[in-house]
Amino acid sequence: METSSRKERLKAARQEKLMNRRRRNVLIVMIEVVLALLLGITCYGVTVLNSYRYEELEEDIFMDTSESAYRETRMVTSVVEVTKENGETETSVVEVPIETEMSGYRNVLILGVDARDMNFEVTDGINADVIMIASINNDTGEVKLVSILRDTIMRHEDGGRKTYAKANEQIYMGISDMVSMINRNLGLAINEYMIVNWYGVAACINEMGGVELTIPDTTMLTYVNSYLDFTNRATGLWAPEFTAPGTYNMLGTQAVAYCRVRYGGINDMGRAAHQREVIEKLVIKAKDLAKGGQVNVLINTAKIGLSNVRTNIKMPDVLWMLTQIDKYNMAGQMQFPSDGNFTTGHVLGSYLGKYGIYDPLVANDFQQEVRNLHEFLYPGQDYEPSDFIKNISYQMQLDRMGQ
Repeated sequence: METSSRKERLKAARQEKLMNRRRRNVLIVMIEVVLALLLGITCYGVTVLNSYRYEELEEDIFMDTSESAYRETRMVTSVVEVTKENGETETSVVEVPIETEMSGYRNVLILGVDARDMNFEVTDGINADVIMIASINNDTGEVKLVSILRDTIMRHEDGGRKTYAKANEQIYMGISDMVSMINRNLGLAINEYMIVNWYGVAACINEMGGVELTIPDTTMLTYVNSYLDFTNRATGLWAPEFTAPGTYNMLGTQAVAYCRVRYGGINDMGRAAHQREVIEKLVIKAKDLAKGGQVNVLINTAKIGLSNVRTNIKMPDVLWMLTQIDKYNMAGQMQFPSDGNFTTGHVLGSYLGKYGIYDPLVANDFQQEVRNLHEFLYPGQDYEPSDFIKNISYQMQLDRMGQ
């Protein structure tokens, strides 16, 4: 009886030992697979992200010292030790950019240019049809969008063609001057930018399966179809014209055409609102794709998008932002200057005679608009515009009166 019991215990012990060995082997294989995936993703990420055009800003760009936004970045390097089935130990060093830690606010200047590809110089006369600030609260994941109406009169940087001119004209002097102008006029400390072209936007929308947008009436329909024909030919992509007003799942060039219309009564304010609408819906769709496990779609979209981007955001930071897409929440949008708080016209005060500007858009109270912007970006924080901004505001009042 005792002998039989002892044999059963030995048999059970051997089976348990065998199971432990199998579990260990399975665990080892799983660890090796995970390591391979991590290394593969990292290497693929490097390949994808190296496809964009990286271009630093000049070191002396203006940044307002009163700006409260800041961020901190830390790269995490993991050392992993794996024991193989044959008993050998292998050590791998894995640097995973997605573990980058950030806090505070991150403001990025986004410029949309009318170019087929990124092989251009900003001094070539390329127009910045889109001027937008994307403000990311790294602690909460909240994202706010600010459209700067492209015809807004701002004080240009030294070297500009005119002392005061439309905001989108500053890019002709270079991206560093463009960032400095935005910072100096709006009291910000932006040091990162992204330039995107219409081809990249259209191709990304196609990869994501389109975006739902509404054409409200026949007037808008006519203008969208007009821009669509031009955009189809300019990008080399194609989408059919619309036959009637309504809500559509728009393809890439259709959505781009929708973003470009400023006629039919919507003006530049409507166009900027359409641009923010498309970005917001694309972020929501990207989150849905991530939740649905369609990572391959997001990776391909990132690859297409990054190949049509010029930026000074470094590779680990770009990859980190892409991996945080499911944590981002759209928290609001605004335009600068706000509706009803600006004056425009063919001849406004002394602008035509003094600066040669047609159709200028001038804030009625520039410094108050800057205050409103800061309250939107950083609720509850005290902010007082600089003397530089106050002088701009005063000069605009004089010019509107023709003095």
